[in-house]
Amino acid sequence: MKADRNSPSPATGSDSPKPGSNGDDLTPNATDGPEQWEKSELDALKQLFKQFHELREYLSYYVTAKADGVKLSLRNASLWVVLALLGSIAVAGLIVTANWYVLSGAAEGLGVLCGGRLWAGKIIAGLLLLTVLGLFVFFTAARQKAASRERTVQKYEKRQAEQHAEFGRNVDDRAAATPEK
Repeated sequence: MKADRNSPSPATGSDSPKPGSNGDDLTPNATDGPEQWEKSELDALKQLFKQFHELREYLSYYVTAKADGVKLSLRNASLWVVLALLGSIAVAGLIVTANWYVLSGAAEGLGVLCGGRLWAGKIIAGLLLLTVLGLFVFFTAARQKAASRERTVQKYEKRQAEQHAEFGRNVDDRAAATPEK
């Protein structure tokens, strides 16, 4: 246990610090000799190293806590990704199963209409499904292509209008004015 600064020192027996001293054990006064100065400087250096060690420990604690926080966040994010993936697989399985039942029922119904030939019903149902999917893909692609072309045409018309507003003519006017060879 450290002695209190205001308690009487065993050497002097007085309650007050030495005359000329500021009360700090690390600061010698003018009456002290060179040995006392060296001892004070050594004590101050020890105190400084102790404080640096303490600061380093607190900084290490802070960095470790932040790193653990990042690890926890990554662990939670990966858990959610895995759960979402498993949920997607489960939902996809349900959709495939439902489609299978619908197509099997349609194929069996067409097989009954074909005089009990289930194989004919399955072929007809499969061909109908492929035809519907093909038409869907064709019309979707055609619609996307038309929309893309329309956006491109609008972009260049807007740019030509900006050129006309800024220069009094646009690139299309220059192309029309150039004689063909």
